[in-house]
Amino acid sequence: MIRALCFAVLLCALPGLRAEQAAGIESSDASAAGKGIAPAPLQTQSAGGRGQLTSVEENDVFTPIGQDQHYTQGAKILYLSPSLDPNSCWARPFDWLHSIFLFGRPEFPDNRIEWTVLGQSLFTPKDLKRSDPSTRDRPYAGWLYTGVNFIQDDDSRELTSFELLGGVVGSYALGRQTQNDFHVFEGSSKAKGWGHQLRNEPALVASWERKWRLIHEFGNHFGVEFIPDAGISVGNVFDYAEAGGLFRWGRGLKANWGPDFIRPGYSGTSYFSPERGGTDFGFNLYTGFQGRAIARNIFLDGNTFANSRSVSKVPVVGDAFVGAQLYYKDWVRLGFSLLVRSPEFYHQQGVDLFGSFNFGFTVF
Repeated sequence: MIRALCFAVLLCALPGLRAEQAAGIESSDASAAGKGIAPAPLQTQSAGGRGQLTSVEENDVFTPIGQDQHYTQGAKILYLSPSLDPNSCWARPFDWLHSIFLFGRPEFPDNRIEWTVLGQSLFTPKDLKRSDPSTRDRPYAGWLYTGVNFIQDDDSRELTSFELLGGVVGSYALGRQTQNDFHVFEGSSKAKGWGHQLRNEPALVASWERKWRLIHEFGNHFGVEFIPDAGISVGNVFDYAEAGGLFRWGRGLKANWGPDFIRPGYSGTSYFSPERGGTDFGFNLYTGFQGRAIARNIFLDGNTFANSRSVSKVPVVGDAFVGAQLYYKDWVRLGFSLLVRSPEFYHQQGVDLFGSFNFGFTVF
């Protein structure tokens, strides 16, 4: 029902967005023609002016060792809007974000809205067979959420995003049902300790991030680049500051800004503009890292307003990853990454390893 309602709202809202966008373009071109001036290139218009639907699936079974512990599964469905006309009502939040110095005001911005239609993350201890899990292991927890991300690309040189996510932590997040139903489907044992999961609590987080592109281009749209990033997240789910970087080699690099992972992790976006890549078929190989200084993580510290299971978190956590992406026009995008995460709490034994799939395609 939740997904059906989300898509109904999406279908109702987007025709108006595209109509405003088309009207703005036609008005601009008509004005230029009346003055005997050739219309300016569509600096903020994506190919076809169409939106993109993206799914991200992260799981610790997508690895050679097949762990089923700690951050065990994450998934989200995203809708990325076409480029927004600067005079559209949809662009007003970007003016407000500029007024409070979170966003710049570039000459030719490519402003997009990314809607997290639905997301869910699951966390468990290492031993799933115990009905009363060890208090020295991380607690069971689920997070169900939705949200919106305002994204601004400045001529492929800089990307700024401001994301608001809201949902629920606890049994209402349906973590027990998701994990155990999947275990039944694949013929494995159910996790027995979900009765000790975090209690129900509204879950909110706001995140700001900026990326910079340092690129050296070769012939035929090939290139190599480094993308450093910095950001901050605040809320009763996460409080942390981040810094990281991404190295990429490939063709059509400017079409996007790298992979999109699920928080807390190397944070990306589903931003995609194939005409900026300059080629119908693009691909890249990458490796990257991110470090986070963490003041709060509800999935380790426990509930904000009630007593719950918790563990002593490590205040600095790092991720490293490798992967590959490819796309064809604006029709389809596909990527896979393998990530390793340093210990998140003091009694954790070893690092965590998980894989991440990204799949995107044009919808309208």
